[in-house]
Amino acid sequence: MNVIETYNLCKYYKEKRAVDNLNLGVPEGVIFGYLGPNGAGKTTTIRLLLNLAKPTSGYAVVLGENITKSRKYLKKVGFLPDVPNFYNYFTAREYLELLSEIIKVDKKRVDEVLEIVGLKSEKKRIGTFSRGMKQRLGIAQALLSDPQILILDEPASALDPQGRKEVLDLIASLRGEKTVFFSTHILSDVERICDRVGILKEGKLILNDTIDNLKKRFSKRILHIEVNNPQKLFEKLKKENWIESISFSDKNALLIRVKEIQRAQREIPRIIVEEDILIDRFEFLEPTLEDIFFEVIS
Repeated sequence: MNVIETYNLCKYYKEKRAVDNLNLGVPEGVIFGYLGPNGAGKTTTIRLLLNLAKPTSGYAVVLGENITKSRKYLKKVGFLPDVPNFYNYFTAREYLELLSEIIKVDKKRVDEVLEIVGLKSEKKRIGTFSRGMKQRLGIAQALLSDPQILILDEPASALDPQGRKEVLDLIASLRGEKTVFFSTHILSDVERICDRVGILKEGKLILNDTIDNLKKRFSKRILHIEVNNPQKLFEKLKKENWIESISFSDKNALLIRVKEIQRAQREIPRIIVEEDILIDRFEFLEPTLEDIFFEVIS
């Protein structure tokens, strides 16, 4: 079951198509990485889903409600903006207790979310927090109403390695309990914790699938070969039109991206034999998300 679905969703600003005929589905309970370069339309999509902007055309259904006709679903959605703001003179507990009164949530929930984000024993003022601690507090704030969906806009983009690890581990811990939709341009973050990924380019969705399916779909396109004379093999292969790119991965090895798998399997061994080259290793590599990303956006 999809908890987020968009149907030809568009948002135009004068001549700029920030979101262009977006048809997206996000299943319940997954961690969904919404990936794209800066300016691809990720934040605009989030603004549309949160009813902070009106679609130019099309619509979305969130938790069974059409966002153009209802705002009731927002009570079941938690949100963390890319740069959250807090009252710095409060402690984390004081801040969340104030929010719990505003949104009429039992204060017992404050203890629960502080425990989840690892800030239960923190006594310092928010103004002294590191950026990573503030992001964790922001996630606690988003979780306070116990939402079904958590939407996070670039939650780890400005963090140091330790802060990024803390935030990503926290997001991963919510798998199966919440549907987490988070935007980012950091490929390693998505590959590390996401079940599913959507890739956006210039407002258009160009890919939407599970990480496992993507690796299967784009597998066997990258070939690693170790030989006794890599320079000779390089010179022979670089002229072939069925090879997309070829480079040295170390002094005796070539990394080859091919356009036609079967032809590569047939032609490369033939060339190796004809040129009297000795082969030590010949294998197709599983692509990384970075490999897939740059292939589909280019």
